Amino acid sequence: MSLARARHGQTARLTLTGELTIYSVAETKAGLADAMRNADDLEVDLAGITEIDTAGLHLMLLAKRHPGKNVRFINHPASVLRLIDLAHLGSVLGDPLYLPASEPAARTP
Repeated sequence: MSLARARHGQTARLTLTGELTIYSVAETKAGLADAMRNADDLEVDLAGITEIDTAGLHLMLLAKRHPGKNVRFINHPASVLRLIDLAHLGSVLGDPLYLPASEPAARTP
């Protein structure tokens, strides 16, 4: 997992690349905590996430619920959207999500 930090006015931006899994979540949590110490408004770009598990989803929930901070997740890749949908947490995370329309069921003749 790699983290890139940038600042756009009052908003800090954290770009995550790689796996957001139980094996990398501790490192990611430390980088997220550091970014949150330095800004009340944080965008987390998820476009580079290649894999996510429940540990990564838990970290997202912790960040969203941090008192006094406005955390937004943007650019959700398909792997993140699938897990959010599976866990029914789209409304809890509160970010605009673009879920693909489901495929029509195959017809049997």
